[in-house]
Amino acid sequence: MKLENAFFDRRILVIFLLGIASGFPKGMIVSTLSAWLTDEGLSRTSLGLFGLVSLPYALNFLWAPLVDSFRLGPLGRALGKRRAWILLSQVALVGLLMLLSLFTPSKELLAVGVICLIIAFVSATQDIAIDALRIESVPVDQQGAAASAGVVGWLLGNLLIAGIALWLTAWLDSWNQIYLVMSSAMLFGVAGCLLAREPEDRARVSGRPDAPPGERMARWLQSAVFAPFIEFFRRNGPQMAAVLLGFIFLFKIGEAFLGTMSIRFYNEIGYQWAEVFAYVKTAGMVALGVGSFLGGAISIKLGASRGLLVAGIAMALTNLLYAWLAVTGRNDTVLLTCVILDNFTGGVSTIAFVTYISDLCNRQFTATQYALLASLGNLGRTTLAAGSGWMVDLLGGRWEVFFILTALMAIPGLLILLWLIRHGARPETQRL
Repeated sequence: MKLENAFFDRRILVIFLLGIASGFPKGMIVSTLSAWLTDEGLSRTSLGLFGLVSLPYALNFLWAPLVDSFRLGPLGRALGKRRAWILLSQVALVGLLMLLSLFTPSKELLAVGVICLIIAFVSATQDIAIDALRIESVPVDQQGAAASAGVVGWLLGNLLIAGIALWLTAWLDSWNQIYLVMSSAMLFGVAGCLLAREPEDRARVSGRPDAPPGERMARWLQSAVFAPFIEFFRRNGPQMAAVLLGFIFLFKIGEAFLGTMSIRFYNEIGYQWAEVFAYVKTAGMVALGVGSFLGGAISIKLGASRGLLVAGIAMALTNLLYAWLAVTGRNDTVLLTCVILDNFTGGVSTIAFVTYISDLCNRQFTATQYALLASLGNLGRTTLAAGSGWMVDLLGGRWEVFFILTALMAIPGLLILLWLIRHGARPETQRL
């Protein structure tokens, strides 16, 4: 399919809607929550550590085999396996976000942390099903467009929900009211779920259907849990598979450090939350949208590996812009330059990364293998970036040094990617 037609395919538009719904929950427990916790007086170190509530996004490969295998009874028969998991997750997220609005972090921090952890778990489960539906719904030559639509939806949803929440600080009396209002935004995803068409079920389970329960369980473990991991290492070879996993773990570490502390940084240099919405979220969404769609085009034209290399270099360089802003202090022109270029390159690199790991998946084990690879990337960003606030404190609040270090963090991942390209490890040659 031609590039210009791929983005207007009905399946691509549905993936875009589901991507928006997928981005809402993390926006509420990361960016928006950072602002809430800042107002509640949490230190930089505590704010960074609170980012560990996102850990389920890094571990969802552990239960991805369940999402890959079970239909959820009558709901699954009515909607199909993928759509049933998506709808169930969306309804649960509405209730959990409403529950979160009943607590105050300064008084009930543990309860807030537990609820956010559960939200991340349910949201990560939704992501498994959405990613599997995306990969299974479109042919290989449209994966770049599908990844672009899904991730630009996720990124825009993440920015949109956080931006509106920050804007509401000028109109509502408390963060509790804001979270109660914003919980209804998850209903937006239901439309995308109902408009989606269930892809063909590619799961294959051999053996006798009337076998004893123990034999059926062993067969399920072999086909749904062990086989996807064995197939990945067998197809790539142990050494190459290990290098691929190391690259995925390290890529975008610097971006994660920057993203975890950016909201706090804006506040410390003198910006109010409504101003953050006006400058950062509005301009950022436009730049992010352009960069994300361009990222899909780059992946289609250059291939997943080389497109990712170009995007990764650009992403690292734009982190240096924040060091400039830290030196100048509050400056609207410098801020807009940082936000526009950072979101543009962030969109390009994210789409390229998703296309890259999507092309590493065998479609027989779509949900499990994609969840493994995406989770590994999230694991690196979540665990290591939890120390971002501690690093700023260790540097004595010298934000310019912190941002320079985030740019340098990209170098190991880019060097590994160069090695993979030179040794012929290009996922676009492995498509199945």
